[in-house]
Amino acid sequence: MTDTPKHIADMQLKLWLQRTPGDRLYQSIIDIETMRNALRDYKIRNGLSLGDLDPVGDFLKKKQVQNEKKED
Repeated sequence: MTDTPKHIADMQLKLWLQRTPGDRLYQSIIDIETMRNALRDYKIRNGLSLGDLDPVGDFLKKKQVQNEKKED
């Protein structure tokens, strides 16, 4: 981001690096999951395809197709 002053970005980086690797990993996972859920909710509200945002549904569809092929 270019709208954050350099001294603020440096301070944020310093604070981030003071955290343990486990804390940084946990926060990254939480942030990614929050963004994924927001995008998923947006797509549902606007009637858009979930695509790769629904891995369980995608897995079940593929499994159903494979089972149908085996039955033929």
